[in-house]
Amino acid sequence: MNLNFIRHHFFWLIDYLKGKTIKSQLEEIKRGIEQPHSEKSKQTKEAHLKNLLNHAKQSTPFYKAYRSENELSNFPVIRKTIIQDNFERFQSEKFKDQKNFKVSTSGSTGVPFFLFQNQSKRNRNHADAIYFYDQSNFSVGNRLYELEVWRQHNKKGTLKSWLQNIVQFDISRLTDERIESFLNLLKSDRQVKKTMLGFASAYEMIAQYLEKNNIFLNTLGLTSAIANSEYLNPYTKTTLGKHLNTQILSRYSSEEIGIIAQQTLNSPNDFVINAASYHIELLNLDNDLPAKPNSFGRIVVTDLFNYAMPIIRYDTGDIAKFGHDKNHNLVFKQIEGRQMDVIYDTMGNLLSSFVVYTKFYKYYHLLKQYQFIQLDEKDYEVKLNLQEPNTFPFETELIADIKSDFGPDAKITITFVDEIPALASGKRRKVINRYKQNQ
Repeated sequence: MNLNFIRHHFFWLIDYLKGKTIKSQLEEIKRGIEQPHSEKSKQTKEAHLKNLLNHAKQSTPFYKAYRSENELSNFPVIRKTIIQDNFERFQSEKFKDQKNFKVSTSGSTGVPFFLFQNQSKRNRNHADAIYFYDQSNFSVGNRLYELEVWRQHNKKGTLKSWLQNIVQFDISRLTDERIESFLNLLKSDRQVKKTMLGFASAYEMIAQYLEKNNIFLNTLGLTSAIANSEYLNPYTKTTLGKHLNTQILSRYSSEEIGIIAQQTLNSPNDFVINAASYHIELLNLDNDLPAKPNSFGRIVVTDLFNYAMPIIRYDTGDIAKFGHDKNHNLVFKQIEGRQMDVIYDTMGNLLSSFVVYTKFYKYYHLLKQYQFIQLDEKDYEVKLNLQEPNTFPFETELIADIKSDFGPDAKITITFVDEIPALASGKRRKVINRYKQNQ
């Protein structure tokens, strides 16, 4: 009997002693995600939504103004700023004096944001995570490497890390030496099954290192690697998967809400939507009407389980495109990240961030980092941090390539820098739109 087997059964024993607070939800989550059109799934979700709306209207000052409303579409779309400006009014009077949990995020802009979750919401989040880990061939008790910016406020203690079999690897400054240390850690790990969870930008830097040094690690025992917090570009997904001999999956989640959607081993390219725990809408970029089929829309989420601070029709700030899988279930075909950082060509047409990323793939062997910034309607800046100074003879070619998609009248400036710093959260923004931010 190995230690991971003991960890696995110890976890479920503790849950059993607590009244199956997590186990009891897994069957509902599985059914709600995999069979969302079944009568039982629809009835369950409708009941959750009705209960949440009634609770919010009765006990939350902000939503008492909507007491006569029963349709979700009649509730306002809210954003972080609205919650911040009305923080007390979003707290449920029934849960205000109970033991709630503070969840916070610095956000992609570096602006602090937090809210409270009740215990049942926390349990639901844990159950969601276990479901999606299971869909990534990871089981509770197995080794998990977490690549993040670890500080005092978020770092687990030594005992807790050991019990959960988690290795916390700090990626604050992911130099070649740090990447080499991480790879040596993986190679020396004798556990036969392990999984990675980390920032997509960290994965990209590891992929570049592996490709540059022609390193292939085929026997690490990695069951999968999950990218979170940032957009996972096709280069990273393909290259890292090839060099580590595993499937790279992308997770769309947030600290303040939970796992909204994720790619799985059965759906490695489409994002499986967590229809069991959230109601998801895609709304137009410039109004609150539903986005047309095959069009990008703003991701708007209603959290069915946070009763401490009901989150109804929350605009995440990200945009995406709906589609359907082979079972006709709704999925995200594309998730583009923050709306404020969507890029436009010189004619004002929205371009996928994928267009930007493809401009740099052929130069990865020369680059440490890059960043693409839209400064104005027709003005763009490209920041390049080179592997070696004065080793980029492709400025004219890169500018011509960018103009081919952004317009012949695009004004493009290439700036060479020594460092493109990460945000306080550790995330690295590859694409920035300062033109739209200033409007």
